[in-house]
Amino acid sequence: MKKFFMIPLAVFVFWAVTLQAFAANDEYFADNEGTSGVKTVLIFGDSNSWGWNPGNDLVQPIERWSDDIRWPGVMQRELGNGFKVLVDGLVGRTTVWTVPNADRRGEDQIVPSMDEAAPIDLLIIFLGTNDLNVRHSASAQDVANGAASLVQKALAQTGAFTDGSPKIILVAPPPLGPVSDGIFRDMFAGSAEKSSQLGSLYRIVADTLGVEYLDAGAIVRSSDIDGVHLDADQHELLGKAMADAVKKAIGRI
Repeated sequence: MKKFFMIPLAVFVFWAVTLQAFAANDEYFADNEGTSGVKTVLIFGDSNSWGWNPGNDLVQPIERWSDDIRWPGVMQRELGNGFKVLVDGLVGRTTVWTVPNADRRGEDQIVPSMDEAAPIDLLIIFLGTNDLNVRHSASAQDVANGAASLVQKALAQTGAFTDGSPKIILVAPPPLGPVSDGIFRDMFAGSAEKSSQLGSLYRIVADTLGVEYLDAGAIVRSSDIDGVHLDADQHELLGKAMADAVKKAIGRI
């Protein structure tokens, strides 16, 4: 005699609902894959991407420019809804130099940052100013080499990019302004001349590694207040220039 096994009704209903949900999800992703058209841009930077206000005196609570003033926010505004701008800006971040008692070494952070934001269509690397801190005793070439190390790490992280084809803009930081009378005078004493060399050295790095390049020093100037950070009007200028560079890099200009 053949034996028949009855499937409990509750189990049958569970699997029917589950399979229907999977089918709905598959249909959703099939319908939406590649159709939204929104491009994701990740900014990997320091306090000038974070939005440090040059008027900070390290006595009163630290002030930060609002989203609409900071250059990443300006860039988002200029790019419009077809882009999503993600910002990883960390105060004090360097390219490859270790900061005592602080986790600020960009070389250790760039891959986790990219993985967290993935998939991305474009990466902007905007670092180097903090490398000029006297504690690191770094030459301008050392700073450029640090930036090159970041670019190489990012290029190797192909899986973080939407189509597996890395697109990167390397941004040279603007030269330091008058730091001798500001709160950072001890940190950056004697570094002004080195900072003025970064634009040309970063261009060589970008050309050698085959990535896009932007010289922030050709667009903005560091504040007269602290000599390191950007005033509000400079954020506006940089945000607009960066938006044009992003569209060009992604092929939407």
